[in-house]
Amino acid sequence: MEQLKAILVGAGFWGSGWAKVLADSPDASIAAIVDSNRQALDTVSASVGLDEKCRFSEFGQAVDSVEADAAIVVVPPEQHHEIAVAALEAGLHCLIEKPFAPALSQASEIVDAGESANRTVMVSQTFRFRQGARTVQRLIQEGAIGTIGAVHGRLFKSMPNFGPDNFRTLMPEPIIVDQTIHHFDFIRGIFGLEPVRVRGYSYNPKWSWFQGHANALVDFETSDGTFVSYSGSWVSQGSPEVNTTIDGSWDIQGDAGAIQWNHNFVKLVPTDFGDVVYRKGTLERYGQVLDVPLVALEHQERAGVLAEFAASIREGRAPETNGRDNLKTLALVLKAVESCSQDGIWLDLA
Repeated sequence: MEQLKAILVGAGFWGSGWAKVLADSPDASIAAIVDSNRQALDTVSASVGLDEKCRFSEFGQAVDSVEADAAIVVVPPEQHHEIAVAALEAGLHCLIEKPFAPALSQASEIVDAGESANRTVMVSQTFRFRQGARTVQRLIQEGAIGTIGAVHGRLFKSMPNFGPDNFRTLMPEPIIVDQTIHHFDFIRGIFGLEPVRVRGYSYNPKWSWFQGHANALVDFETSDGTFVSYSGSWVSQGSPEVNTTIDGSWDIQGDAGAIQWNHNFVKLVPTDFGDVVYRKGTLERYGQVLDVPLVALEHQERAGVLAEFAASIREGRAPETNGRDNLKTLALVLKAVESCSQDGIWLDLA
């Protein structure tokens, strides 16, 4: 299979970006685009030169009309289950935007449908496929800071106003469900930790344009007592010194040192003086702090997700952020939301 022939389902703000990624990709091509909004459908389709006969207002019409290998599901989360299950039952592999689904039961049904159909289900956790994340992951896997004992993360951004009718604006917990899902996925996929309990508290500042809570404080704990503290805001009024990149700012503490990842600079502070004197690929800058260059990636962000999706299908293996694994990331998000609704009590993660 040289290229996956993909049906893109969703031509909104994020779908328009996916159309460009697919159009530029060596791994996939656009077989069709689907959206119920005709103006959005035509605008996005025209931007990538897609013929009018490959534009559809309903997913079923596209499945019946074009030859395809996969569906890229970029509709609001409430529609993920319906589209994904229909795609899998039609014999298509499925790449689904995060969050996987509004409920674990729906996400589990998608996973089961994929396994029954012998088709790949992957969730688009794009932040794993970025240079900073991969650099931190490599250091941790190399044992650069030993065993992790504490992680402190923060995200402070002033996000654009998506408009009064956008699903993010209307979410009860927009920052947790739509943004920190990336960072909670870091905890598992990049830092290698599996929390067993969570507590959360969220609120909405007076100046927020979100109907739900745009700020949150969330803590996690693993079975061995490793603690993760996280704070975030989607409506931060802070200066560039206070605000973070979209990846967030992280202090990862281990028994052999620490990693500080901030504004896409990765610093390593080892306790072993031998590492300070010389650790391959790093430079000592000040106070025994080592500057770690970011790893080079052939494909990043959505292009990286798409490359992994296509490669996993070609090679007959599960992709890195496959549906069954992503159930655990979704559980972190949904249990955090549940704790927020119960005044921040600790909840166990099954």
